[in-house]
Amino acid sequence: MFVKVLKKSFWISLFLISIVIILCITNEFLNEDIFDGISVIFISFFIASFCGLYISKIKIIVPLGIPISAIITFILIHFFDFILFDYLFFKGKILNHSINNLSIFAVFVSILTYLYGFFEKSNQIKPTDRLKYPFLKAFIFTLSIIIAYSIIFGFSFSSSFIDNVRFFFSILLLPAIVLYFISIFLFNYVYKSFENRKFIIVAYYVCVFVIFLISCFIMYSGLNGAMNIQNFLTHLIVRVPFAFMIILCVQISYLLEINKQEKTFLTQQSLESQLNYQQLKNQISPHFLFNNINVLTSLIEENPKKAVQFSENLSNIYRYFLKQEKQDVVLVNDEINFAKCYLALLKDRFEIGLNYTINIDEKTAEKYIVSTILQQVLENVVKHNTINEDNIVSINITSKESYLVVENNKIPKFITEESSKKGIENIRKRIAFFTDEIVVIESTTEMYKIQLPILETI
Repeated sequence: MFVKVLKKSFWISLFLISIVIILCITNEFLNEDIFDGISVIFISFFIASFCGLYISKIKIIVPLGIPISAIITFILIHFFDFILFDYLFFKGKILNHSINNLSIFAVFVSILTYLYGFFEKSNQIKPTDRLKYPFLKAFIFTLSIIIAYSIIFGFSFSSSFIDNVRFFFSILLLPAIVLYFISIFLFNYVYKSFENRKFIIVAYYVCVFVIFLISCFIMYSGLNGAMNIQNFLTHLIVRVPFAFMIILCVQISYLLEINKQEKTFLTQQSLESQLNYQQLKNQISPHFLFNNINVLTSLIEENPKKAVQFSENLSNIYRYFLKQEKQDVVLVNDEINFAKCYLALLKDRFEIGLNYTINIDEKTAEKYIVSTILQQVLENVVKHNTINEDNIVSINITSKESYLVVENNKIPKFITEESSKKGIENIRKRIAFFTDEIVVIESTTEMYKIQLPILETI
């Protein structure tokens, strides 16, 4: 992370100082002292960019990160000015720059790079059609910045506070209004329409920066001797950070609105998912009970003694159902024990027509699986196969890597109706609530195999 931040800081500083150098060259005032001043500006840009980007990687809330990055940058700029600039590099040489103006500009660069680093993740937000215009929120943020900036501006120059504030509104109020409305509509379009939006957002900031650079060039190019680093920095300090803050106010408003809408959407989705899952789970017991009551009814007529044994096994199965009613995920070991009871129930029903083997390793037994899922799989085997003494079905339950595998030979029932496949769909949906791993099914004319994902943790 440290190296990436250093690289990004270098490229940001290089971009900013390149613009300064181009302006210097085009106006023919690049002499030795000016070069020294540019060196100082580059170092200041680098310190500011590094502080902003590095602090953005630390997990702190946005309002706290802004003053931290600003204060650290301000202190470091003055420290380097005292130790490095005045004594080591330039040996007391008088430079054509004001360290106070430079440190203020560096603070704004630090805040902007901090916000850039923090809101880089906004590029990961998926496009949404539900996005509203956050006019009120953006207006309140923008108004706060205008008031705060006008107060700072009022105390920054030698004229009276009222005159300074008047001058501030005369040169920056109209650009603030224009940027507010452009940003409102631009960010709404960008967040609605584009998934990879980083380039567009960065290009927007760069365009605004270039516009102010051009305005600076136009303003001072016609005045003899007016184009110097002092005027250049003053022009940018007054206008660029203010413009970027307006844009950021609108962008932050959109990010907060997106975050709010996503939370509401996820809450609704979670409630729907819980309801759907409970409905899926509730489908198991009635269906299971209906099938086995039919079996019990027929056994009472044919073999009363076996019917008693069958009813005892059935009560044990339902005891497990009641025990696991509030548990959606259980140990594989518990589910296997339940499967053994259920298979014993089926064995009582089909006698020699059904055989089964279970072979699960100890490591797999200590992992987790969706509760009663094996009962659904086994019920599906019974539903789709002819099972009797002439048509013997063998079921084999094993573990393989991260799956529980249930395999059986196929003796399809002669039915005219096509299967609805609701049982398999129910199994897939239940497992999808807990893992991204999918249910794997292999089916041939002779064999049917289903692989159920095992969960490492609950």
